[in-house]
Amino acid sequence: MKFTGKLTTLLLLSACSLQICGAQRRTFAIVIDSESLSACSQEVEAYRSAVSDEGPLGVVLSADWDSPEQVRDSLLHYYRNASLEGAVFIGDIPIPMIRKAQHLTSAFKMSEKHPMRDSSVPSDRFYDDFDLKFDFVCRDSIQTELFYYELSPGSPQNITSDIYTGRIKPSGKYTDKNSELKAYLRKAVEYKLLLRTRPEDCIADRLCSYTGDGSFSNSLIAWKDETITLAEQFPQADPSADGMRFYLFAMQPYMKETMLAEIAREDLDIVLFHEHGMPERQYLTGTPPAEDLDGYYNTGRYLARAAVRTRLRYGDSPEEAMASVMERYGLDSSWVCDSFDPEVVKADSLEDLRTGIVLDDIQKTAPNVRLAIFDACYNGDFREEDCVASRYVMSPGKSIAAVGNSVNVLQDKSSSDLLGMLGCGYCVGEWLRQVNILESHILGDPTFRFARSCEAELPDTHNGDIEYWKRLAGAGNCPDIRGLALHRLFDLEYADMAELLLDTYKSSDSYMLRLQCMHLLAHYPTEAYMQLLTLSANDPYEFIRRKTAHYLGKVGTPEAARVLAGMYLRDRNAKRVFFNITMAASHFPEGMFLEALHDAAEESVDEEGREALLSQAAKEIASHVSMMKSTAALLAENPVKVGRNGFYISGMRNNPYPVLAPGLLKIVCNPAAETALRVQATEVLGWFVRAFNRGEIAATLDGLKASEKDMPTELKNEITRTVGRLSDYLRK
Repeated sequence: MKFTGKLTTLLLLSACSLQICGAQRRTFAIVIDSESLSACSQEVEAYRSAVSDEGPLGVVLSADWDSPEQVRDSLLHYYRNASLEGAVFIGDIPIPMIRKAQHLTSAFKMSEKHPMRDSSVPSDRFYDDFDLKFDFVCRDSIQTELFYYELSPGSPQNITSDIYTGRIKPSGKYTDKNSELKAYLRKAVEYKLLLRTRPEDCIADRLCSYTGDGSFSNSLIAWKDETITLAEQFPQADPSADGMRFYLFAMQPYMKETMLAEIAREDLDIVLFHEHGMPERQYLTGTPPAEDLDGYYNTGRYLARAAVRTRLRYGDSPEEAMASVMERYGLDSSWVCDSFDPEVVKADSLEDLRTGIVLDDIQKTAPNVRLAIFDACYNGDFREEDCVASRYVMSPGKSIAAVGNSVNVLQDKSSSDLLGMLGCGYCVGEWLRQVNILESHILGDPTFRFARSCEAELPDTHNGDIEYWKRLAGAGNCPDIRGLALHRLFDLEYADMAELLLDTYKSSDSYMLRLQCMHLLAHYPTEAYMQLLTLSANDPYEFIRRKTAHYLGKVGTPEAARVLAGMYLRDRNAKRVFFNITMAASHFPEGMFLEALHDAAEESVDEEGREALLSQAAKEIASHVSMMKSTAALLAENPVKVGRNGFYISGMRNNPYPVLAPGLLKIVCNPAAETALRVQATEVLGWFVRAFNRGEIAATLDGLKASEKDMPTELKNEITRTVGRLSDYLRK
């Protein structure tokens, strides 16, 4: 569908500036709605000028924007003709809601049969990756700034953003929108002046990290490694106790006041939150452990009352809610009888507020931390009137930028890949452009940057010369500059990439650089990838071992089973790693992992001990194996209707068992099966990107599309999408 709209405000450029732009100076677009520009013109011009003083030439694009396509076409014009490097969206700018692209997220897998607003991903990748192609679906009839699009079948099925983007979105909740926007733009300009005049005050040398209840399975082994990775990425950090602070939810019964004090610090540069979240809340701690019997009883009653109130949200009456909770937990009425007493409700509400940070807390605290990064679900959900990430920067404090996610995210996501680029002087937009996913976004000024803190060369990320990046990938450069070089060589399709990645992994003592090698080498189905996984199974970095266990199951070969068995023997005490081991063990043909474990234990465990070990292992993986066996049994029936089959097939998005790929292909290739079931099986095969047989899957689907006459269009499109996804992991 094509939209038309009149661009009502021109570029704020002088004739001299245009000549500079023609001489290859890069540009930065300030995309704003006409009403906001009219109300805040002085502040917008001051911001544009400040951006231009320190880097790219700022241009202002304003209109009563009719559609995302109008915005995208404008950006693409400047990208092609004026070396556009980034953009910021201020005020009322259309929000693309993306569908048929959940593989571009870290974890979001909601059925698109749910309401469209809930089952779509708000994403500005629509604006910053010009290679992606989208098909318009509709405009939301209620929240009219939302526009729904499907990722086109013929589009690239991976993200390589051409520009960086960010959003400055006043909510009007605490003051009127224009006053809030003016105040934000003034402090952004003030910071840019400080950066030019006193750069020594703008070095990223004070950082804070917080890990909330439930993150990384509360594993201390997982938590401790960030002290190493952040030291690698920010060697300029102040060596005093103020230079880096690492907090864990269990340090105090309630960590809220501690973290509010941290984000209010005048000297704090970056805070990273690893926690659970919602648009309006950061979840810091759970209910603290009790110290005596009375404490346990009171905690139990508090949790029972909370469960009763939850039932109300599902439509139960108060009586039904209490009865349901009593029956489920075997309680009498004394546990829940006061669930709706006003005084008790108030006390419970205050108790609940102690466990997290909400929007009002942020506004009152006025955070001063310059950059906040939220490794959490929904904290950056900009389709809402307000959200946590936006509130940090729009509050009266000195916060300038925040990075958050618009939907839920994977707990085992690496949130600090290439983060050291910020310490080298790159702006936050340029950093995130290298590693963003469908749901990751900058709230605030994407041109925000810290002062350079090292003498190392600052590479031009737009350079397309392979030899240039090969030099920068070599030893002697800081780890994240080398990691950046590897990412650029990957994008430029360097011929000897697999060998370079394996050699770099073997020779590097950097946790984060080795992690980048692991990320990238997965795209090459070569011996090198299995060699890396064999080495990474014993890596000192817990996160690398954690992901290794996960990936070994996705590969699914006997060799991978042997490596995983070795991890089982070594890594029982690393809670998150061990969880992934038990999950991955079910991805092999039945019995293969236990056989590999028997062989692995033969030299180190006596016969009696081996029997006990295998018995224990069988119990630990039983539930995961049961799901695999149930799915295998269903596929063996060669189903032709969706029904209950759909549940098991969808489950393979999280658990793509390589051994079951032939069963899925049998469904896809069966013209007698319901089209909906064939499409579902095809979509699920797109998650088999690491499977040893991914090449065979792609070839079979390609062959089917070429041979089946009168194939339903829906199935043909899904085959195109899936083959595109698999092809990105079939590089040579």
